[in-house]
Amino acid sequence: MLISPPFLPNRADDLSDAQWLELAMQGGVPGQGGYPVSFNLGWHGGIHLEAPSSGNSRLPVCAIADGTVVYVRKPTEWPCPMQEDHPLNYRGGWTSDGCVVIKHETEIGANAEDTATQVTFYSITMHLHEIHKKIKQGKKIYRKDEVGQAGHIYGDPNKIHFEIICDDKNLALLIGRAEGDLDTSKDGRTDSVYGELYFKLPEWAEIYTTQPAANVVTPDEPSMHTLGKPMYVGIRYAAGDGEPGRRGDAYITTYQEDGEIVGASVMEDEAEYKLYASATKISDAYRAANAKPNATQAPVPAPSAVYELLHFGRVIGPDALNPANTPHWRKICFGEGYGWVNLNAPGVMKFSDADFPHWKDWKLIDDSKDLDSRCDSKTIKGWLDEDQDGKVDPNEAVSLLSEDHIQAKMRHTICKLPTEWEKATVDHRWGWLKEESEENPAPLSDADFLKLREHIEELAFWEEAGIGISTNHWHFQPREFIRQFRMCGWMSSSELDHSLAAAPAAGRVRAEALRLSMNKMMRKFSIHTGRLRSAHFLAQVGHETGWWQYREELGNERYFRTMYEIITVQEAAEDYRSGLAQRLNLVQRGESEQGYAARRPGVVAAKAATMDNGAANASHGGQTGDGPRFRGRGFLQITGRRNYIGYGAFRGRDFLTDPNPRLLATDDFNACDASGFYWARERANIEADAGSEARNVTRVGGVVNRGSAARVPLHDRERQNVFTAIWERLNDDV
Repeated sequence: MLISPPFLPNRADDLSDAQWLELAMQGGVPGQGGYPVSFNLGWHGGIHLEAPSSGNSRLPVCAIADGTVVYVRKPTEWPCPMQEDHPLNYRGGWTSDGCVVIKHETEIGANAEDTATQVTFYSITMHLHEIHKKIKQGKKIYRKDEVGQAGHIYGDPNKIHFEIICDDKNLALLIGRAEGDLDTSKDGRTDSVYGELYFKLPEWAEIYTTQPAANVVTPDEPSMHTLGKPMYVGIRYAAGDGEPGRRGDAYITTYQEDGEIVGASVMEDEAEYKLYASATKISDAYRAANAKPNATQAPVPAPSAVYELLHFGRVIGPDALNPANTPHWRKICFGEGYGWVNLNAPGVMKFSDADFPHWKDWKLIDDSKDLDSRCDSKTIKGWLDEDQDGKVDPNEAVSLLSEDHIQAKMRHTICKLPTEWEKATVDHRWGWLKEESEENPAPLSDADFLKLREHIEELAFWEEAGIGISTNHWHFQPREFIRQFRMCGWMSSSELDHSLAAAPAAGRVRAEALRLSMNKMMRKFSIHTGRLRSAHFLAQVGHETGWWQYREELGNERYFRTMYEIITVQEAAEDYRSGLAQRLNLVQRGESEQGYAARRPGVVAAKAATMDNGAANASHGGQTGDGPRFRGRGFLQITGRRNYIGYGAFRGRDFLTDPNPRLLATDDFNACDASGFYWARERANIEADAGSEARNVTRVGGVVNRGSAARVPLHDRERQNVFTAIWERLNDDV
C-alpha cells in the first residue's frame, strides 16, 4: 500500500515522517472534530482537518491512495443574501456540503504461497468548497491527484471532515484479526510485516552481563537477571527516515505488558545498513566453531535466513533457519539496568506493527448493535471517568479529552459505528440528545433538534451513494491509519504500474509478472521501507535490465570468455578493428590498435582474478569456461565465480554446479533476491537514503554499475532520467 495524507505540504529534509504527517494533517481538536467522540460522548467517525497554507493560498485536498471515485456531490452555492433558516447555515455559520468518496483497493503483503493480501477501504472527504473538474463518479484516481478545495465547517474556513472506513472482512485483513486484543500465545502474521518488531519475552527470560558469542545459545556464565514477568522488546529500524546520518540506525525499546516504556532505548548505530555483515558474522561464528579441533559438527545457518531473523525476528522467506535455535542477541533495558537477551530463545513470540498490538494502544471497540450515535463503550467511558465513580461528568470529559495520554488511546481505537451520513436514521441515532443524561446535561428542545436533524439530513449522502458496505462499519483515526500504512511499502499492481509510467508498456507487463517476488525481495532487504529507496532501486534495475527484459547478460561464448576470463593479443586486436572495443568504452583516448591489443589481456586477467574466473585462478577454484558460466545474471547482474559463490553461501545453496548458475536468471525469486543481496552487501541504502539530487543518483548508480559510489556509472544521464520519472510518482510532492 502506498498512501499519503490528504494535504501535501513541502517537507524539510530533516523532518521525520511522523513530524511531516503532523504538519500535513493539522486539526482534530478534541470535542471539535476530534476522533472518535465529542464532549457529549457522541460518536464522530472522522477528524476535522485544516488545509495548510501555501503562500497566499491553501493546499488542495488530494487523494490519499489509488482508487476509484464512487460518489461525488457538488457543493451547494452560498445563498446570497445568507438565509438564516438554510439547513447548511447552522451553529452560527455556513457548512460546505461538497463530498467525495473513494474506494481504495490495494495490497499489504503476500503469504508464502504467493497469495496477496488484498484489502479494500474507503476515504470520505466532506465539507469541500470546490471539487476538481476531473473528479467523476466511476473514474480511476491516483494518489496525490487533486480532489478539491477545503470548505467551511460552521463558518470556519479551510476545513474538511476526513474519514477512513472498512467492513468486517477487510478489518480482519488490514489488522490481522476481527476482534479483541492480539493473541500473544503464537507468533504474529507473516503475510504483512512492517514497522517496529516486537518480542514477547517470557518471565523466565535470562539476561546476561556481556554479549555472548554470536553462535552461543546458552552462555557458560550465569545470567545476571531473570525477568520474573513477561515484557516486550521492540526493534525499530530507522528505515531511511529521520535526520541525515541516523537513517540506518536501530532503536531497541523495552515495554511493560501494558505498553509502558521501561528505561531508555538502546541505539545501535547503522544497524540496518549492517544487517548483511551481522548475518554473515553469525554464520561465520558457527563455521569457525566447527573448525576447532575435536569440535562437534553443527549445521551452519545460511546468512539469508539469519538476515531475516535479524530483520523480522523470524524467517518469512523460503530459506529455513538451521539450526532453528540460532541465537539473536540484543542489548536491552530490563528496568534495573542493561543486559543481553536472546530474542530467539524458546518461548519468545514475535510480532510487528502489522499486528496492531494492544500494548501499543490499539483497541477494537464495537458499539454498533444499538444503531445509535451515543458512545456506550465501557472502555472509552472508563478512560474519561477520572475519579472512577462509574459516571462520566461532562466537565471531566472536556478536561480529559485534551490530555495527551487520553488522546493517544483515542487515536488508536478502531471503532464499529453506524455511519453519520444516513438520512433515514437521524432520529434514532441522535434522539438521545433530547433526553437529559450524565453525558448530556443540557438536552435539546424539539425545535433545536429539528434544526439539527435538517442540518444532518442536508449533509447526508449514504442512501444515494451506493457504497458497497453496511451502514455499520469500522472507522480508523485517519492520521494514525495513514501513519501506520506508510510503513508498509508493499506495491499493488496499480501502484507499481503507475510508478513505472515512464517505462514502455512491455516493461510494465514484465514488472507485473515479477511483482510479488520483487515486493518480497524489497521487503527483505529494507528497500521498500522508504519511497526514496524504492525509487533509487527501481530506477537502477529498470535501466540495467531494459525494464526487466534481461535477467541474463547478453553475449556469446567468445564475448564472455574475453570479457571475464582470458583474451589473447590477437582477439583484442580483432575487437579493436571491429569497433566492439570502442562501443564498450574499453579504448583509452588516443590509443592505437597495437597499444590496445598489448594492454587488454592484462586488464582481463586482472578482472578475472577479482572474480576467481578461469584456469589461471585454479587456486581459488577457477576453471576454464567460467566467463560464460558465471555471466551476469539476476536484475543487478551477479557476475563471476566469486560472486556466485558469495550468493550461494548467502542462501546456503549451490549456484556453482551446472546447470544451477542459470537459476539466477530462470527462477523469479532467485533473480530478484540475488539483486537484493548485491544491494545489501554493497550497502546501497546508505547512498539511496542521502537524497534525490542528481549527485545521489550518480552515487547509487556507481555502486550498482561500477562497484563504488565514487565512480560515475555508465549511462549516468539515462539513469538520472529514469529516477526522476519514478521519483515523481513515488514521492509526496504534487
